[in-house]
Amino acid sequence: MHPVSPRALRALQAAGALLWLAGSILRAEEALTLDDALKLARAANARLPLPAFDIDIARARRDEVRAERWLQVAMEGDFVYAPASGYDPILTNLGEARSQLVARQPLLDGGARRAAVADAEAGMAAAGARYRAAEKDLDLEVRSRFVEILEADDEAEIRRAGIDRLTAYRTSLRSRQAAGQPVAGDLLKTDVRAAADEADALEAEQRADAARLELNDLMGREPKAPLRLVPLPEPEAPAGLPADAWTRAPEIAEADAEARSADARLAIARAERRPQLSLRADVGLWGSDTTQMIPPDLRASDPDATVWDRIRRDAGYSFSLSLTWPLWDLGAMRARVAQAEASLQQARQRLEVERREARLQWERADATLRNVYRQINLLTASVPNAHDAYLEAESRYRGGAAAALEVLDAYSSWVEAQVKLAEAVSRYHIARAVAVRWGTP
Repeated sequence: MHPVSPRALRALQAAGALLWLAGSILRAEEALTLDDALKLARAANARLPLPAFDIDIARARRDEVRAERWLQVAMEGDFVYAPASGYDPILTNLGEARSQLVARQPLLDGGARRAAVADAEAGMAAAGARYRAAEKDLDLEVRSRFVEILEADDEAEIRRAGIDRLTAYRTSLRSRQAAGQPVAGDLLKTDVRAAADEADALEAEQRADAARLELNDLMGREPKAPLRLVPLPEPEAPAGLPADAWTRAPEIAEADAEARSADARLAIARAERRPQLSLRADVGLWGSDTTQMIPPDLRASDPDATVWDRIRRDAGYSFSLSLTWPLWDLGAMRARVAQAEASLQQARQRLEVERREARLQWERADATLRNVYRQINLLTASVPNAHDAYLEAESRYRGGAAAALEVLDAYSSWVEAQVKLAEAVSRYHIARAVAVRWGTP
């Protein structure tokens, strides 16, 4: 059984994901999990195939430079017709005809071809790292949009539930107003607060709609297609990835591959100064005087000569060695070596920059994850207390022991505690997504 090529494997994976997508469209009411969204985005996203082409191009280039190190065979020929009335017959030899099978093999090249192979292999590694970085960026974007939808939906639901509670409170105020109690000011304050919450709920719904449009587009679906999501699991205490997890970021792998590529190009530039030796062998036909079927010299030696005699005369083979050793070129080779050395230093500096950036992103995500988890614990405990405080303030207001402002303040604290908890949970999941982005290969 022949192994499946990477291109064919990606095609099979894309076909499977697209079939899954077709089934999901038929089951539009079924909620989408985060893993399903990631699979769909990897298979149907329009941007991801672009770096995949770079891998195919780099692989083809590697195969090309590998082949250039070994024997090359070609069929070569030419035909020149030069009649006696044209140029000097001594110079043109009255034309010539050549048809040869030519083989060429480089013997010495100063290490240029070996360095070219190393350069091509490093380019292939860099292309693979760029594809992985694009894939991880896509995953991060999908995770972020997924979390944003859940957070915005939660906030809208929280505010709608608060508005319902505030509506019940406003109903009781109107009843008291109808009974002749002076609560007109309290009623106005409640109406203002309800309108503000309604505006905040609409804003949250707008954010959810915008994130849905983006997530659908990332998954290759119609932006306005219906989309229901499965909630993410509750936040857990950060397990703690290895401290050096950031060293496996694809940006570092890409920069390292580019540094190796620059080092190989420096070796190629230095190889220009060394002797170049190649072997050439040919076999075939090579004859002169294309103005006549039987040249005069052949007819003079054999009056009965035929075309086959001419073919036997022109048939043969030869071997040749070609040596090139540059000695002086006004500094062109030295300048190319200087360019390659500067490119190598630049690539090594970029590697250091990428290492620092990857470490910063990883450490920032890890610190955010731990800090936000503590916030979640605090807010989880405060939400019930805020609810109880609101009920207590409303109860005291009904008994005449509290002002309406106290009720609204307690209500605001309760709603905002829930919203802050939803935002903290969202930041937790996004921080975990960033940690996965920079802390996994």
